[in-house]
Amino acid sequence: MVFSLCFVPFFGNVAYAENSAPAEEQIEEPAEDQPEEKTEDGSGEEIPESTEAIKEEGPQNSTEGSQGEVIGSMNDANKQEIKAFSEETGRQKQEEKMKTNEGVMDPVPDKTPHLVYGNSELRDEDAFVLLMFGDGFTANEQETFYSESKRIAEYVMDTSPWDEFTDTIKIYALGVISNESGAKGDNAINQEQADADTRDTYFGASFWSGGMQRLVSVDQEGMEKARALSAEYLPSADYNVIVVNSETYGGSGGSICVASLNNESLEMMLHELGHTVADLADEYFAGASYAREYANMTAESDPEKVRWSRFIGKNGVGVYEYDNGGDGWYRPHENCKMRFLGKQYEYCEVCKEELRKAFCSDSDVTKLFFQPYADMFYEDDSGKDMKEYFILRRGENEITGDKLGDALQLTYKDGDGQIVEGIPAKAGTYTIEAKFLGNETYSACQQTAEYTIELPDLITLSVESKVYDGQPATVSYDVDYDGSYSVETHYTGTVPYAAEITSVYDSDEAPIKPGRYKLTLTVRDEEGTPISRKAQDFEISFKSTTISNHDTNDYPGAMPYYNNKTIVFTGEGFTADEQEEFETLAKQYIDYFRNTEPYKEADLYFNYHTVEAVSDQSGIGKVPSENSYFRLSYDKNGKIVSEDGDYPTQGAMYIGNNVITSYYKATIVIVNDKNVKEGATVTNKRFTVYATPDEAGMEYAASELLNYFTSQPEGYRASTEEEKEAQRLEFLKALYYTWYGTDYAPILSRAYDETFIETGEPIDLSSYFHAYVLDKEIPNIAFQMTYYADDNGQPGEQLKEAPSKAGTYYAQAEFIPEGGAWTQEVTVEGATYNIPLSRGWTTYVIQPEKTEEGSGGSAEGDPGDADDQQNINKPVSDKNIVSDKNNVNRVKTGDSNHLALYSILFVGSMLVVGTVLLKKRKR
Repeated sequence: MVFSLCFVPFFGNVAYAENSAPAEEQIEEPAEDQPEEKTEDGSGEEIPESTEAIKEEGPQNSTEGSQGEVIGSMNDANKQEIKAFSEETGRQKQEEKMKTNEGVMDPVPDKTPHLVYGNSELRDEDAFVLLMFGDGFTANEQETFYSESKRIAEYVMDTSPWDEFTDTIKIYALGVISNESGAKGDNAINQEQADADTRDTYFGASFWSGGMQRLVSVDQEGMEKARALSAEYLPSADYNVIVVNSETYGGSGGSICVASLNNESLEMMLHELGHTVADLADEYFAGASYAREYANMTAESDPEKVRWSRFIGKNGVGVYEYDNGGDGWYRPHENCKMRFLGKQYEYCEVCKEELRKAFCSDSDVTKLFFQPYADMFYEDDSGKDMKEYFILRRGENEITGDKLGDALQLTYKDGDGQIVEGIPAKAGTYTIEAKFLGNETYSACQQTAEYTIELPDLITLSVESKVYDGQPATVSYDVDYDGSYSVETHYTGTVPYAAEITSVYDSDEAPIKPGRYKLTLTVRDEEGTPISRKAQDFEISFKSTTISNHDTNDYPGAMPYYNNKTIVFTGEGFTADEQEEFETLAKQYIDYFRNTEPYKEADLYFNYHTVEAVSDQSGIGKVPSENSYFRLSYDKNGKIVSEDGDYPTQGAMYIGNNVITSYYKATIVIVNDKNVKEGATVTNKRFTVYATPDEAGMEYAASELLNYFTSQPEGYRASTEEEKEAQRLEFLKALYYTWYGTDYAPILSRAYDETFIETGEPIDLSSYFHAYVLDKEIPNIAFQMTYYADDNGQPGEQLKEAPSKAGTYYAQAEFIPEGGAWTQEVTVEGATYNIPLSRGWTTYVIQPEKTEEGSGGSAEGDPGDADDQQNINKPVSDKNIVSDKNNVNRVKTGDSNHLALYSILFVGSMLVVGTVLLKKRKR
């Protein structure tokens, strides 16, 4: 059998496009906002049939993304098709390739796959087998590939439940020589740069696949090469992986899975294996078209009816509703590896069990498991026979221990290792030595397990999870005991800082900081003897506030994985008592962004959030302190610095990725210290800005983020109008998004800068909206206009037509493909693009008509008025624009009579001079 394995970035939800290509040809899109065909309930785009299945991944990586991404899992059709790819076919493919490359170095000099993990004595046919290839490794880098393969294998096998199958899993590596090192587009900042990268690697791995930077994939030819090599050199491989020789974060999944060498790609690989091996769903919402019943996803909300009901209460398993548009769908855990990436995030108990089943199904090794689910065992007079909790599996066969009779023998031992006669009944922790004698279906095997019998159940306990507010969680309990007693509480847990950085909490004091905790409550009688004990998990989450969010499922592309840019603000050196001050300052920052170009023009494509990070001290200092959240300091010049490596940036990324969405673009850290005079930036997978708590910091953050979007170096500031326009055009490229044949073109307007004069005629704004593909405006594009009255700074009542009276209004311009199609073809400078349903918004003001004085209205007696009257309320533009019939009566700001304007300025200046002279005389 030849199957595939996949790797991916932070965060994921398994998704299938309806009515698209065969399983092996489906494109796996990024999670959450999948392009979707408009329906009455929502949307769902049909995925192009011409492209192999690939998926960019991203659970909300410890960070999700965020909120994440989608990978296709292997179904029977996949397996049958791949299985049919015979050894002979593989050799034919290789021979054809060699014929076309005569004289080229043999791409596979070492014909024997290297076993980098597993038991060499176990037959490949009986094992669960992974085969890894390398892409972008030259002849001189083959040893690097093999050492990296070993590192990857050991990392995977150190993860639960993989570590339970050390006797079953074998991982091989097969070196393949590339002509050049790396991968196409791994250093590109946009699609144009990626397309210009022509590096020649064996499988042709490329970043920016389909328009997404971190989506690393191989094309159809590369996939055929991988299948051919697998069929020829290791036909018993169950799954194939391509490891890309690049430190840039990225990967993909589908029939062939791909991952870079970035350290976080190891976590991405584990997430993707959950999809590919066990058909698990992402536990972040990937869009309505991907929502269906999975082992770890359901539309059932009743805890007694969900398929994982027996696990509820075990290690955080419950019934949790999806966020980000996933209303009505439920997952079993809040912090599973199928949602977040990071060492601190394990597979939840539900996903672990599905993986166990999958490993057994794809191998021929008998395994004995102890699975007590969430069942609790309490002290009584008789004890409980534990046979029913043992599960025997081999291939597709499965049976529980209570059906094995005397073939399954259990020996119980107490905490001192002494054999217990009969079945334990008293409180304590016990070891079970289980021995299966074997039969015609299952081989003989044994297993050792541990379980605990609790004290009598006398406690009713409730601990509510909460959002951080500086106070401990509310605890309530009741004890069913008639005598005198005392109660002890103890808290344990994990306080997360970054994907790979956490601290342990272990105290009798109740925690107040964000983290995942367990409260253990013990009741003692008058003599101090424990008579009952109960524990409950709870969580304190970061306090986050959404200031502006334009995400919507009503329009394709209107999500963070496509056009929308999510910016997260947090603080450094703000104590718990100073968080209100932080929120006020962060809102001032956001107001600055939203009123500064080009962010103002593109406001519809930006989301702004705040997250409170609490420091134990106010401010920072010249020496980093563990009492400030990010441990920042400043140098002698007042510049923000980090003497603790990337520790601050890892924390900032966690806040953006795990608290808000895995698709966030930048975190801006506002540093609460007046001694700080200069900010700093860090660029890795995302962008982090450290800024001062003043307007200079606002300008710095806005300018450096613009530099990031436009590939300019830190410190660059456009000074001339030509430079500003050039940077705006580069910014337009960052707003545009393309995904496998669908071009999400932003629709922008600066009508808020125009002067509109009340004339009694409706003022149509259609020609003030412009749609862009990269930095080029789409010509001859028509919009359907809708107008709204103002309601205290928000769109209010929808108007029947374009307004004519003075006032503040809102206009929406919609591009609607003809005939109800998913997209409509447009031509821009000879190139064809496919634009889906999209919209733009603007606010604008109609000024009252002026009669005698001023420069905007009837202007009787103003020189030049006869010529200007033809241009009233019309945009000054040489662009080819389709306008509605009512597109009349406009004037661009500053286009009124110039002599009148100069006269007013002259009179004003004379008044100023006169005032100054008068003041001097008075002195």
